[in-house]
Amino acid sequence: MAETIYHGYVIHRQEYLIFDEIVTFLTKQGNKIACLSKGSRKIDSKNARHLFLGSFVEFQIFQSRSIDKLSRLKKVITIKSVDWSLVTALSFNLLNESVIKLDMRDQSLFEFYEKYLQQILEKQIYEKILVLIVLQNFLKFSGVRLEVNHCIRCGNNKIKTISFKDHGMLCNLCFEKARDKYYELPVSKAIHYLFNEKYTMLNQYVQEIDYVIKLLYAYILDNTGVKFQSLADYETS
Repeated sequence: MAETIYHGYVIHRQEYLIFDEIVTFLTKQGNKIACLSKGSRKIDSKNARHLFLGSFVEFQIFQSRSIDKLSRLKKVITIKSVDWSLVTALSFNLLNESVIKLDMRDQSLFEFYEKYLQQILEKQIYEKILVLIVLQNFLKFSGVRLEVNHCIRCGNNKIKTISFKDHGMLCNLCFEKARDKYYELPVSKAIHYLFNEKYTMLNQYVQEIDYVIKLLYAYILDNTGVKFQSLADYETS
């Protein structure tokens, strides 16, 4: 096996056998590298202390020559650490899950992760607004688009509500009571500001945020099939 050195964030850890783990890193190039970490679940493991989720690290692996086998982690050193308590933050867990589950590998993925990790660390934005921002970006990177500025059926900009079935807003004239579900205007406005990336405006809609998270998660499930363990409490029955 050839030895290779990378720099990246620790974004996922999965228990494997008795003392081992499969650890996934996100590199500056946007590559997600999963490797076998032998013995890192042992108390005396030297690597374990550097494998906190969200930490930016230098890691060295023995590169596998076979596509059927995982590379093996040799050594990891922390460059920039995060507080261990971050693992209790919903937005942080969702950020890691979303990056793992996005089917893409390019620099924009790394930039997305780094930007919103920093915002989570700074704690200047309400936690659940950060959850909404991660969901909005997940949809964008997945190629799923909501028309939030005009009526999806006629182009009118006098919005009455949103139609997830039609992937956009509806005006008074196009809304059909027998066909379309009505969402209160604050819900539609919150989604409008979210997808226009006017995130500070979302502070007006704190009472609606849990409901909007639930709606967007259902929309993601319907359009991508992706489930997030961190959002289990928001799944519709």
